[in-house]
Amino acid sequence: MWLNENAPIHKRDLVLSKPFVNSAGILGFAPDPHKMPFVSNLGAFITHPISRKPRQPASNRACLPYPGGFLLHTGLPNPGISRSISRYKRAWAGAPLPVIVHLLVEDPESLAEMIRKLEGLENVMAVELGLPPDCDSEALRTFMQASVGELPVIPCLSPEQIPVLRETLLELSPAAVHLVEPRGVLPNAEGNLLTGRLYGPGTFPTMLHASRELLDDGFQLIVNGGISSKLQADTFLNAGAIALGLGSTLWHLKPEFLV
Repeated sequence: MWLNENAPIHKRDLVLSKPFVNSAGILGFAPDPHKMPFVSNLGAFITHPISRKPRQPASNRACLPYPGGFLLHTGLPNPGISRSISRYKRAWAGAPLPVIVHLLVEDPESLAEMIRKLEGLENVMAVELGLPPDCDSEALRTFMQASVGELPVIPCLSPEQIPVLRETLLELSPAAVHLVEPRGVLPNAEGNLLTGRLYGPGTFPTMLHASRELLDDGFQLIVNGGISSKLQADTFLNAGAIALGLGSTLWHLKPEFLV
């Protein structure tokens, strides 16, 4: 049985050698040192979100600019967990940095299955849980229980989920928490409203405010946040974050930024 409600949720340590990672969905499924010369400066590589079954791109996928950044709506296409492992396990094993696999959480049974498939893979150091937007406290508890295994588990939540999940996270004490980009809504060229993640420097104040709540609670925190300058990066690190998740910054990165 995938879930034993009486079994404790054991915390697994997460140690990053360098205080930078990439945001999930920004660099693909595996690091390529030839196309990504900066990867040696990251503490870990986070994969594109992976679901149990293959997912196709959204028919209305879009990248919509707004003052301060852009909204990205893709549908999170991926080949599914089995094909992802088959295609990328050698690249993960041979990568010059540890790999964190980002899993799309749909239900406890499929999550437990995906976790089992990842255990024992060389150079996979942890898993991230991409939580549903409507995740409540009981669902989070169930998902964390289903993910118990050999790998550290990092739940991801956006600022709007903090009021709902904060107390439960304190009870569960995960290895780390990843504060990811907020969700937003924008109209496309046809006037249809699209929901997606917000990227760009305009999100920095929101993410800094949200991170202070979680850091005050004592979580080991990885935080994304529209970081576009060394001053902004230092602000998060000086506040106590263990790592910063870089998004669109990596598409036009200056080498000195990660020094």
